[in-house]
Amino acid sequence: MIFPLAAEAPLPADSGHVQEFIFGAPQWLWALIPLVLLFLLRRRRGAIASLTHPTIRFVAQHLRTPSTLAGRIGPFLLTLAAMALVVALARPRWMHRHEEQLVSGIDIMVACDLSGSMVMQDMVFTTKDERGRRRNVVVNRLTAAKHVINEFVAGRPNDRIGLVAFAGKAKLCSPLTLDHAIVRHMIEQFYLATHDPFGRGVRPGYIQEDGTAIGTAIASAATRLDERHDTKSKVIILVTDGANNRGSISPIEAARQAAALGIKIFTIAIGKDDRISSHTADVDTFDEKTLQEIAALTGGRFYRASSGTRLMKAFASIDKLEKTEARRRTFISYDEIFPYPLAIALMLMLAGLIVSVLRPRSAP
Repeated sequence: MIFPLAAEAPLPADSGHVQEFIFGAPQWLWALIPLVLLFLLRRRRGAIASLTHPTIRFVAQHLRTPSTLAGRIGPFLLTLAAMALVVALARPRWMHRHEEQLVSGIDIMVACDLSGSMVMQDMVFTTKDERGRRRNVVVNRLTAAKHVINEFVAGRPNDRIGLVAFAGKAKLCSPLTLDHAIVRHMIEQFYLATHDPFGRGVRPGYIQEDGTAIGTAIASAATRLDERHDTKSKVIILVTDGANNRGSISPIEAARQAAALGIKIFTIAIGKDDRISSHTADVDTFDEKTLQEIAALTGGRFYRASSGTRLMKAFASIDKLEKTEARRRTFISYDEIFPYPLAIALMLMLAGLIVSVLRPRSAP
């Protein structure tokens, strides 16, 4: 067995916390309206009396308005106390909503071919321009693969996804992770070898050794998937445009060992087969028979993606076949804060009573 074992890891869990201020009994707040109206109207003059007295000296002491500051703020404090009491009765509280998503996710390793033939400009995408008219956009195979893989990763937020790039050898670019921003960033870093415009040979690509090591790529991806034992489903998506011609392990042998570990492999042959049209023997063409056998051995599927649109359909089909199960639980708790306005009401009421009892009478 070529795949080492590793320690068990827990299931992924996504959680979110929302805090909101609410009232437990908001109907009490209607009582603030008459309190405010009474406070505003208590100092206004009433209607003119219809009976005139020659003297009011005997009731003058009952009609005098306190002239001291203490005498004026007493009713104001009592009104504020009543308002604070109403707020306390409305039961202000902080509501904490904690949502936890328990994910029974799928572990997915994407193996992307970076051999020199991925530079071929034969991938056609059908899009619409700013006026809604359909048009065809032609890009090379690697650009098409990067775009579609990025879209696939973005649509699987609950799955651990890892990344392997391969040409003449395989390279682990990202381990299995829920941080898909890292995976998508690594995909954007893929590039192919290019010719130096100054005539100094070829600039090496992301993987300097050219070729197509499909068996090694499968083994590398399966090794990472085998490190986790509590995952319901383990999947390898192999995107290639060539036949295996490098590596110490054959694709079929690697597929058999992956199948023994419960790993499914979906194989995608990307691009057009130029050997048929150009009648050349040295074209790095597909080995569809091997790719089909890899998929059959592991319970996966083989897809032929001769255009960008077909490549998108292949990934959409895999997305439907490998669904993630998720359960969401919501916990709600409350922090009652009505004691604070209640304490304020008691203090204001006490202060208002003290002022009203102890206020000095105005001078005659």
